[in-house]
Amino acid sequence: MVEGPGCKLKGEKMKGKIVGQRVIQVSGNAIENRPKRDLDKPTPFHALIGKKILDVKTLGKELFIFFCSGDCLRVHFLMAGFVRYNDKSEDPDESAKKKIPEKPRLQLQLDKDTVSLYQCSAEIREGEETQARWDKQITLDICWSEFDSHRASQEIMAERNADRLICDVILDQEILPGVGNIIKNEALFDAGINPLTKVKELTAGHVTRLVKMNRDFSMIFYDCRKTGKPLHKFYKIYRFSKCKQCEGKVTKCKPGEYERGTYFCAACQNNALEAGPSKNSLLGWASGTGTSSTWSCESCTFENKPGSLKCFACGTGKAKRKSSETTINQSSKKTNLGSSTKTAEVSPFQSKVFRPRSTNAPATNSSKENDNKEPDCAYSDEVELCKSHKKPCALKTVSKD
Repeated sequence: MVEGPGCKLKGEKMKGKIVGQRVIQVSGNAIENRPKRDLDKPTPFHALIGKKILDVKTLGKELFIFFCSGDCLRVHFLMAGFVRYNDKSEDPDESAKKKIPEKPRLQLQLDKDTVSLYQCSAEIREGEETQARWDKQITLDICWSEFDSHRASQEIMAERNADRLICDVILDQEILPGVGNIIKNEALFDAGINPLTKVKELTAGHVTRLVKMNRDFSMIFYDCRKTGKPLHKFYKIYRFSKCKQCEGKVTKCKPGEYERGTYFCAACQNNALEAGPSKNSLLGWASGTGTSSTWSCESCTFENKPGSLKCFACGTGKAKRKSSETTINQSSKKTNLGSSTKTAEVSPFQSKVFRPRSTNAPATNSSKENDNKEPDCAYSDEVELCKSHKKPCALKTVSKD
């Protein structure tokens, strides 16, 4: 199924492409595949002709196109929906399809572009009601920039969900809009929670960590869809027969209300707060045991590797942290350099210049003449000759004091 990150990317692209344009014509299976007696009658989609597009928004797996008439076109991309602009294949969700349908579900011919919506459901809704619903739920959207993790935790732990399985609750689009089956499985594994656990059996610490893991994997999902990276490389449990953590057997079932494919490792997902993956773990944020080797993003709280200059999930730079570290490092370097030029009591290193040991060479009073002449002498074993001018050089040796 097209999950929240994929729908969000579709909405972002659509908003930048079609807002401000008017609908010239509508077509597609939603209009043509009707009883013959109704073919001469206009459909609700015909009311969009001549109307200007004001905005495009997404909420979880739903996409809304708002028109100046007060109408709203609601699109759900189901299991494998995708969008084409001017009949060009650019949607990452289309590239995985072996067979493309001949006609779109709905096609909007606009002033400049043609938008074709494939393998989706589409319906006309009242704009004000849709906007009010969007305003009410948007902070629960797992991909929203101002996602409210505290509110999401409260929604999960609400009394009405006490007897529901946790794998059903996080798939509920009224609680966590945008979470799909892939995100569900990976988040439960990262949190170390058994999907067959009822909500009333979990503590606030479990739920807080689970919300965090849903958010983190959603950001990875979004980044992969946006940049073209393979998402499957980040799977730890989804569609595996052997656990990547303990190499134990993975259980597959279709439990609960939605009967969606669920994968879990009973050994690793035992509901212990210290459970979950130990490799590339994201649990430091939730448990407060994060190590100094990682850094937490200020925007999305994703735990990044120490060498990362920007957040892997949302792309936020590590500028503040790095600048502070650089200042400290530079000040320490200046201190070390300054101390190295002082006396031997301050620095353990001493600079010594080894002079050539003369062999019966007469001493002269002119130092310039000695500098210009090639040294006719034997050198001690401690002296090293410079490769460029074949003369002794200063060596830094460890002080014996």
